[in-house]
Amino acid sequence: MSEFRTSWPAAAALVTGGLLVAVVLAEVALRWFVPPRAGTDLARLHELRPDKPWLYGMRPGVVVEGRGGVRYEINSAGFRGAPPAPRKEAATLRIAVLGDSVTFGYGVNQEDTFSTLLAERLARDVPARRIEVLNLGVSGYNPYTEAALFADLGPTLAPDVVLVQFCINDLNDPTMHFDASTTAALGPLPAAAYPEPPAAPRAAPPDCHGLRLCELVRDVWQPRPGPDDPATIGATVRPHDPPNDRELGWLAERYGEIGRTARAIGAHPVLVIFPYATQLAPGAPSATAAALTRLAADLGWTSIDLLPAYREAAQHGAVLFADLWHPTVAGHRLAANVIADSLRRHGLLAPRETAATLQRRR
Repeated sequence: MSEFRTSWPAAAALVTGGLLVAVVLAEVALRWFVPPRAGTDLARLHELRPDKPWLYGMRPGVVVEGRGGVRYEINSAGFRGAPPAPRKEAATLRIAVLGDSVTFGYGVNQEDTFSTLLAERLARDVPARRIEVLNLGVSGYNPYTEAALFADLGPTLAPDVVLVQFCINDLNDPTMHFDASTTAALGPLPAAAYPEPPAAPRAAPPDCHGLRLCELVRDVWQPRPGPDDPATIGATVRPHDPPNDRELGWLAERYGEIGRTARAIGAHPVLVIFPYATQLAPGAPSATAAALTRLAADLGWTSIDLLPAYREAAQHGAVLFADLWHPTVAGHRLAANVIADSLRRHGLLAPRETAATLQRRR
């Protein structure tokens, strides 16, 4: 009996050490031989921000090679594209663009995003002014996170114009988009994040901090709907066209928040309504664009409906979408040109009074 008692600690240490070695070897094997979960090629770009109301953002300085050789490079400010100048000069026209993966430019290189193309077009159209178009798009965002981000960063960036990109999936369950973007647990979401409050909020999975073995065990113990799961596809892809009154009310509240931030800094908000691929067919639904145009007018915003230009280009054979809602390079270029023409037509390219000037006049 004494020999057993003496050898027990050593045996326990040996078993524990063996388990640790097995876990490490399994983690290494998973990283080397098992491809990452489908649909998460951009997950390494993101980080949780529990200190911020916008919940999560992108890691400054990260570079990811995505599908098709597309390069996603995040600047020092935590966004795609060139970081803003430390101080905006008086002659500079600064445009901030809020949005999700459409604005971010999923599937296209930075030089082919509509933000970059818009800056190039405006530099030709308005040579007397320095043009800055800041791409603040983050994959998975919806108007709740966009409003929170702009309230936090807008006063520092001090744009003259803020473009707010709408995509039809803004009206889908945000937990699916947020989880897909971060592959991490965000915890309970505020009610304001939901276009429609869920009857039973989906439990967030435990955060594995990037450990593949933990993710494997988690997905077996608590299965997460994957990109090939029919129920997930139905929930995340189904367009809400037309949006119901509750969804429109939610949009009005979130856009109202953005508008208040914009007015406080002397910026003009513009709603850019992107269509989705199946809208391009003749006779396809178009009620959402009409409803959003009315909503923007009620808020005192300018609105830009891209659907007519997209439909016309599609009739001439242009391939404008890579999937249901992400534009191709041609789709981004068309959007940039329509936005540039609309900004000029609405007189938004001329110098605007700053918030400080407006305050002095009051």
